[in-house]
Amino acid sequence: MKKLFVLIIFIFALTSSYGQRGFSLPFSSVYNEDAPILLGLQYNYVNQNYMLGLKKEWERQTIDYPGDNINDLGELQAIKSKTGSGFAVSIPVDFRATDNLYFTFSPSFLFINHLGIEYTSMDQTKKPLLRKTRHIQTSSSGSNFNSFEFPFNIKFRSDEKILKNKFNRYRGYVTGGARYSRWIGINEEYNALLKESSDIAQSIILKPGYLSWEFGIGVDIFFPYFKMSPEIKFNQSFKSVLDHQHPLAADNQFMNPLEKGLIRNIYLSIIFQ
Repeated sequence: MKKLFVLIIFIFALTSSYGQRGFSLPFSSVYNEDAPILLGLQYNYVNQNYMLGLKKEWERQTIDYPGDNINDLGELQAIKSKTGSGFAVSIPVDFRATDNLYFTFSPSFLFINHLGIEYTSMDQTKKPLLRKTRHIQTSSSGSNFNSFEFPFNIKFRSDEKILKNKFNRYRGYVTGGARYSRWIGINEEYNALLKESSDIAQSIILKPGYLSWEFGIGVDIFFPYFKMSPEIKFNQSFKSVLDHQHPLAADNQFMNPLEKGLIRNIYLSIIFQ
């Protein structure tokens, strides 16, 4: 959390240093769509999925817990990603290179995250079990880590067009780049779990962070005191986010059948600048 505050302070300090050259803030007297730096607010709905690769003969592996344990499934019939929804807020910063070319940086905080993997038992009397990245023994619901995300993109805009109302103007654009995502508090929680007894609830074990590529399209719509940009962006990790080398993954019955797991996200965003 402290790192995010330092980053935000750095961004505002940077824009202040360009004060004489000009920067733009939406809904204010300093709004200027032609400024070299544009700051704003961004709201993101995130559709989330794992792209799973399973080990050979994964069907022979079982998830067995002693007694009447809610996590007991026995022989497995299916393992699949369960589509989850998420929500994030961002502080978009656009650096203008030309009238059509921009470089964008949008530090984000993903604070709703329902991504999971569903395990189905051969025993039809047992309900499918949704596994996330944080679990306790007495519950099967679980939760996920929140994350900070740092996307760097190149944005190319079309020439200006006029809407049919002849009042608002717009520019279509394409954008693409890379994003680094970091799970908040994951190392501290894993270290605490290692100090507990071996009889702990097993979860999906992730690497502390991952790098992904992304590509999207959107449109800048200009109003008198702000610019609004609806945007859709496709995102996928370069490599598997699962950490099979971590001590918590050893003898982890939910990790054993998994070979790899990429994270694939679709971001639906509204940006105000």
